[in-house]
Amino acid sequence: MDIGDLVTNTTQSLPFLSAGKRDRSADEVEQYTIATIDRSSPEFHDFAVLPHARSLNSLAPSAADVILQLGADSLFYRHGEARLFACYKNGQLVGRVVASVDHHFPDPDVGHFGYFEVCQDKACAEMLMRACEEWLREKGKTRIEGPINLSIFAAYRLQTAGFATQAFPGEPRNPKYYPGLLDSLGYRKVALWNSWDISAWALRTLRAFDWLKRSKRRATRSCGYRVEALRTDRLEEETLKIHRLVHEIFIDNYAFSAIDFDEHVQMQGRALDGSAKVSGAFLYHAASRNPVGFSYGFYRGQTAIFHTFGVTSAHRGSGGADLLYHEGLQDVHRNGVSTAIGALAKDGKSKYERIGRPARSYAIYGRDL
Repeated sequence: MDIGDLVTNTTQSLPFLSAGKRDRSADEVEQYTIATIDRSSPEFHDFAVLPHARSLNSLAPSAADVILQLGADSLFYRHGEARLFACYKNGQLVGRVVASVDHHFPDPDVGHFGYFEVCQDKACAEMLMRACEEWLREKGKTRIEGPINLSIFAAYRLQTAGFATQAFPGEPRNPKYYPGLLDSLGYRKVALWNSWDISAWALRTLRAFDWLKRSKRRATRSCGYRVEALRTDRLEEETLKIHRLVHEIFIDNYAFSAIDFDEHVQMQGRALDGSAKVSGAFLYHAASRNPVGFSYGFYRGQTAIFHTFGVTSAHRGSGGADLLYHEGLQDVHRNGVSTAIGALAKDGKSKYERIGRPARSYAIYGRDL
């Protein structure tokens, strides 16, 4: 079936039998419909509020963020394209997805899907993903990966384990059946991350390991390195520094594609609106006026979230990362926080492995087109 037969700007009747329901009478057959959503139409609002209005995913990005990132004022469209698909079941909106192409993305063969929210029915997921795949083929792509909401500066990744834990700011969250739906459609994990829930005992253990490195920290400081706390009263100015550092430190990370500061702020949405208590620090070297590394995290009640640590390539191996990590542990101690979360570490070696296995896992999924 050609995508032109499947998708129009208005809903069209398209019967689709759900798995396990093939013995039902014709009157009971569930009618599925795929439609493209025009960003200037009233349906765009329904698309944006879907996971909250239909109780699919209370922790999905807010409707306000979706409208800002996908609407007419989205800065992504200066260098990319997107197509919004909605799935209707007997006339009711039950799923959505966005296919996107970033013309600045380093790999010209890869397109993305994002804003993926669906009911617990393979038929819905299959029709949405097939629509994405066909559109990306038309754009000349040979591979699809996601979920990535246009850019990794917005929400990306799918949670695959740890669903019983409490969410933290910036954590990918979705119903536990989402990974199984993608698996059933031939999608496979292509990149992995983990998070650790750090108990009071484990936090003391990490501080003990940190104490053992005190002589190394003295040597690092004697080489001209110092740490300064992030100024939360000047968050926009500090975010400008972080934006520059991110583009230097993480340029080789999975799915990284450079964006300017205004788009960075737009994609971050609620992450920069002041609703979470932010903490962090910058690493400086005597030979540079600008910071050469940073750490960034949050507090949620009595839990600290260690979110991001990074040092520029020229200063890796200097011990600067340990200085940042030490400052984070000290800040937690000063605030009297009893537990923490080591957040979103790439699969592989991590400082948090000293305290056991991760409590949460995440993945990007992909397949060839």
